[in-house]
Amino acid sequence: MTVPSDSKPLADRVILITGAGGGLGAVVARAVAAAGAECVLLGRRERTLTPVFDAIVADGSPEPALFPLDVTRAGEDDYQRLVDGIAADCGHLDGLVHLAARFDGLMPLATHPVDGWQRIMHINLTAAFTLTQICLPLLQSVEDASVVFTLDEAAATPKAFWGAYGVSKAGLSSLVKMFAIEHEQTDRLRFNGIDPGPRQTPLRAKAFPTEDLAAQPPETIADTYVHLLSAAARGTTGQIVGADGQPIAA
Repeated sequence: MTVPSDSKPLADRVILITGAGGGLGAVVARAVAAAGAECVLLGRRERTLTPVFDAIVADGSPEPALFPLDVTRAGEDDYQRLVDGIAADCGHLDGLVHLAARFDGLMPLATHPVDGWQRIMHINLTAAFTLTQICLPLLQSVEDASVVFTLDEAAATPKAFWGAYGVSKAGLSSLVKMFAIEHEQTDRLRFNGIDPGPRQTPLRAKAFPTEDLAAQPPETIADTYVHLLSAAARGTTGQIVGADGQPIAA
């Protein structure tokens, strides 16, 4: 994946990306780095982040930093340590992309394991809120900052068997709008969500194992993330957009 040398909309920006070792996360990380950003790659295991690091370096993009962290067990102190490290090593933080997600499969609420429910809600919703909250002072200290959440509006619409995943994504949609409303007095910090739609990723395959999405690889959504992180999106906040960057919800 390459971006023309004269097209670096994220040059000199530091972007923190969660779930960077996943299918969509790895693709977005490469696109963000190719657009000129210095990426901080957050993922559960170093062994899943290392191939992304290698790919970014091979692309000729700025060398990223790796921060292995299991968000299942992470607390406020862990996130504060991460943010303090970014401040010390990079000096600033210009963007945060939430791509960490968990989905354990379709199942009825009557038999949904409680521990599984709590784990999914923590990873998909609570961790995203906590990390965003702790990043706020660093994000507010720069001229133009952006937080991008990854949503799933289809799953968030109440329907049978989507369980904790559907509830967590509905909560995340509300969280985007609440953060945006609470910061609407400034155009220096924005909050938006992207619903990638059906993509050829491991998470999607778990829900729809027979679905053929060869024509919808995750690479087709990456430019939308880059746009929302760039200065071109300044003033756009509280929006949930689709793969084409157009709003899909009020």
